[in-house]
Amino acid sequence: MTGNGREDDRISEQMTTQLFLVDLGNVLLKLDFERFVARAAERGSLRDDAPSRDDIREHCIHGEFKSRFERGRCTPAEFIEELRDFLKWPKTEASSAKLRDIWCDIFDEFPGARDALEQLKLMGRVWVLSDTDPLHIQWVSRNFSWALDVDQVLTSYERGKLKSDPGVFEAIVKETALPAEQILFIDDLQKNITAAHKARISTHLFTTWENAWPALTLDPLR
Repeated sequence: MTGNGREDDRISEQMTTQLFLVDLGNVLLKLDFERFVARAAERGSLRDDAPSRDDIREHCIHGEFKSRFERGRCTPAEFIEELRDFLKWPKTEASSAKLRDIWCDIFDEFPGARDALEQLKLMGRVWVLSDTDPLHIQWVSRNFSWALDVDQVLTSYERGKLKSDPGVFEAIVKETALPAEQILFIDDLQKNITAAHKARISTHLFTTWENAWPALTLDPLR
């Protein structure tokens, strides 16, 4: 099932939606982890034993290393130290500070997102739900504060679970004290949409805000 099928039909009666549960990365803000991979590889290119771009991508982005941090199972200092050791960077404070910067500088505003968020806030409560880490949230708070200017921000590192982990959406339904059908979850990953379905939450599989408006039975903002 995709975001353009039955789940979009379930949200056609927009007045029933009381809470918009919105993803952060690749919905409100673009994520570009390849920017981190390129910068990390470039800095280590002078060392023969430095990991390749493929190694960095597999270990730091797709592996358990990142997921563990996003589940809150290590501190920012521990994460940066382990990341620095993997990349073979010098064990200095300046090196750690630089690494924090390139780890975090991966965000850009998603086209149409700021206006879309303001429109949703006029229609009901808005919560941001994000698989993220404390370093990224601090960066977003400083540089894209509008994306967190909502009724509530739920993060994986504070809750100890990613969105696709069992029980996450069932717990959110209980917290809202709303019928699940009155919650609309907007996310760009099918695995998260599938997890929300299990809790009977209405969903939209996001691609762009231009494409989202017809599915949400709203007129695009002019």
